[in-house]
Amino acid sequence: MAISKIQTGLRIDEITYGKLKTLSESENRSLNNLVEYIVKSYISDYEDKNGVISPAPYQDN
Repeated sequence: MAISKIQTGLRIDEITYGKLKTLSESENRSLNNLVEYIVKSYISDYEDKNGVISPAPYQDN
């Protein structure tokens, strides 16, 4: 079963963007793929320390 992905806007400062872009290029990833990996890694670490997070229901606006 394919996972549907939600498109979202992300606002970050230029320096952070530049650093993420450099990292993504050095790992041969897209910027989006790198950001998704970082977010999933953060959530996993958080859940390891604090327990599983129940996701909020998705509401398409």
